[in-house]
Order: sequence, then structure tokens, then C-alpha cells
Amino acid sequence: MSPTARAYLGLSCTSLLWAGAFIAGKVVTAELTPLAAAGLRHMAAALVLLPFAWRMRHAANLRAALPSLAIMAVCGGVLYQWAFMAALQRTSATNAALLVALNPAITVLLAPLVGEALTARRVTGILLALAGATVVITHGDLAMLAGLAATRGGDLLALSAACLWAVFNLASRGAVAHLPHSMTNAITYGVGSLVTLSLAMPDAPFAQLGAASEHALAALAFLVVFASVLAGQLFLFGVHTVGVGRTVVFVYLVPVLTALLSAALLAEPLLRSQVMGGALVLLGVWVTTRAPVAAVEPEVVTA
Repeated sequence: MSPTARAYLGLSCTSLLWAGAFIAGKVVTAELTPLAAAGLRHMAAALVLLPFAWRMRHAANLRAALPSLAIMAVCGGVLYQWAFMAALQRTSATNAALLVALNPAITVLLAPLVGEALTARRVTGILLALAGATVVITHGDLAMLAGLAATRGGDLLALSAACLWAVFNLASRGAVAHLPHSMTNAITYGVGSLVTLSLAMPDAPFAQLGAASEHALAALAFLVVFASVLAGQLFLFGVHTVGVGRTVVFVYLVPVLTALLSAALLAEPLLRSQVMGGALVLLGVWVTTRAPVAAVEPEVVTA
């Protein structure tokens, strides 16, 4: 299997794992506050990755990666988490989801800043996937889009979160060329967990963890091992192998797969709008990933 095919397979698995994170997250946040859950998840993920990062330290050029890594840690590990949680407090979950779904589109539009071409085919693919994700999130009721201006403060925060995530994606392009993926993720998760847990301290996150049920602990373990550690590694491998523009379009598979998993595991109804939106997302992913790769990048250590 070619590196490109392995990257696309890995990104498909990443989307499935992130979709599973929504199901597991429902179980976890039934017993833990969102900030506590996020902080504990990233702290544990950083600790899991630490031995792998230490083993691969000889392959790291930390000085060259430091600017990109600092941007990833601040924008993705700290500011994105704060902006997203603050947005959810001030606007509806649907509004937040719609605005955060702009992230791949913003990333693709800004990709020329890191040397990736902005082609008509790529823009078409990302717009198709965005349209499909919008149909899925709104359950086909596009009138919900008119409500985005009704709660301007929260919507602005959600849009800021999308922009911060886009900056994180673009910065990862520079980090993966100089650091093993395990080290990149360990540092990003570690910095993020320190800040998130600090904010969560009034809610006693470790006391919440000690009182959690076995089901909540199992769901948290899934979030740590699969949705953070494994998915994070596969995502960075995709960025390195096929570029950030083709990688981020797979994010649009997440709401589609979440709907399918919710129907299978939570007995939630699978709506016609979700099927139609899912088809648009798949078409957009196909259009984007069918674009020819402009250049073959040098191989780096990916552990």
C-alpha cells in the first residue's frame, strides 16, 4: 500500500474515532464537567505518548520546530479549548457546530501560506463537504442558519474557535517536518492539559475522576487511547503525507459517522437529511482527495 493510500486509510479511521468520541463524551460528561473531562483526557494522552516521544528524541529538531509547536500548543491546546467551551455557554450547540465546521474551509483557504496550492477542485470539494455537514448538523432545516446572528457573542467565539483550529492545522505542517508525531502530540496535549486543568480546579477534577463509574472511566479511556493518542498520530501522518488541505476535509466525515454510530449504539433515529448530507460529504471528500499531489515530500520519522 502506498503512503498516500495509508494516509487516507488512517484519516478515515481518525474520523471514525473522533465520531466515537462524541458517543464516549456523552457518557463521560454525564459524570464529569466538560473542562475536567478535557483536561484529564489530554493529561492522560500526554503521559501515554511521553515514553514514545522520549524514545524518538534523537530524531527531533526541537529548535527548528519550536515556532510551529508553540503556535499549535497555544492555539490548539489552550485557546481553542477555551473558545469552544465559552461559545457553548453563550450560543446553541447547533450554532457552535455550524461555525466550527467552517474550520476545514478556512484551513484550505489559508493553505497557500504554508506552500499548498489553492485549486478550483480543492475548493469545490471542501464546499461540497461543508454543505453536506451543514445538512447533517441542521437535520435539513437550513432555516437554522438565520439564527446565527441572534446570539452574536457566542457565535463570534465559535467562529474564533474555527479560526484557531485552522491556525493549529497550518502550524502542524511545519512541526511534522522536524519532530516525531508522538513528541508533537505529547507537547501539545501536555500544555493544553495544564491550562485546562487549572481552569477546572474549582470543580475538583481529580475528585470527580475518583467518583466516576466504571462506564465513565471506560469511556474516558477510549477518549485517551483512541480519540487522542491514536487519532492524533494518524492525523499528523496525514498532514505530512498528503498535506493539510487534503487532511482537513476528512473532518467533515465526523458528523456523518457520529449520526451512524448514534443510530447503531444509542438507538437515535437516522434521518433522511443525514443520509443526503452524508452523501454530499463523501462526494466532497472524493473530489478533494482525487486532486493530484503536486510534490513528494521527504520522509520523516513518524513515531
